[in-house]
Amino acid sequence: MNLTASLRLQLGLSLLLCMAGPTLSTHAGSSTPSESLFTGCTAESIGTEGWSYECRGFNAIISDHPGVSTESVWESSRRTFEGQAAGRMKFEEESAMLSGRKARILRMSAKAPEDQEKSTFAVLSVEGKGGRRVLCKTTLEQQALCGRVLEKLAGNGWRAAPEAGVTVKQPEATLAGREISAPAGCKLLAGDGDGRLECGDGSRLDWAHLPEASRLKTFVRDGVETFKDIGRVPYVESRIPCAIDGVRTECTLLRLLDPAGRRDVYFGGAKVRGLATYISCISGGSSRELPQACQQVLSFR
Repeated sequence: MNLTASLRLQLGLSLLLCMAGPTLSTHAGSSTPSESLFTGCTAESIGTEGWSYECRGFNAIISDHPGVSTESVWESSRRTFEGQAAGRMKFEEESAMLSGRKARILRMSAKAPEDQEKSTFAVLSVEGKGGRRVLCKTTLEQQALCGRVLEKLAGNGWRAAPEAGVTVKQPEATLAGREISAPAGCKLLAGDGDGRLECGDGSRLDWAHLPEASRLKTFVRDGVETFKDIGRVPYVESRIPCAIDGVRTECTLLRLLDPAGRRDVYFGGAKVRGLATYISCISGGSSRELPQACQQVLSFR
């Protein structure tokens, strides 16, 4: 699997972990026909990997990851969920069939009795393509609805268009409230709370906002570990002083010992203008200490 794909796999978890969305309604009946499950929902792209949906009775996500095994997707996702839950969630695993495909299921619910929402996460393989993640979150009373949502998403084509009947949201590319621009030769993608900037020299910046600053250290560590697990490239690891949009912090540097040439990957987190902000920066084919994609956000001190 390529290096940027492994970075995006871990970053995409922030959307799964942080999706709060609107207050979920208890009025979406289980008799909703399959073709109208998503009618009236708001859809937002997750880069090129998939879609997140905010709906009246549920929230959902689908993301497809080419060349990534289901085992890698599962282990990375489970580790990140557990780290971010910090003992506040209960986890139940099972196996099931979704749209004729074998799936590993993780059901997540809060230990606090006043929290009446439950999330169901599934990982499955799309033959000849890669790993797929689907997630649905709804109230305890509407779990049957979530089952039908997951069944629908699991059977979709690879990196399919958004579901029929939805309104597609066009997010702004901002990092902690500051607009990020795309220099010449670069491409900018944004989601609700995350973004990506890719440049022609192969360099790439990804960022995400987390709901709590207390999660940053764990999220950075999980990003580093996910990259090590999936990248399968020899590396040297170090920690260096850095700044994220001017806020001083410490970054983890993985120097990849690739026969094709040196490549550096940086991971860091800081509270920027009140928002817990996580970034990863990959140098690609750039020989600069600070590659083009990362120059607006990352600096070294």
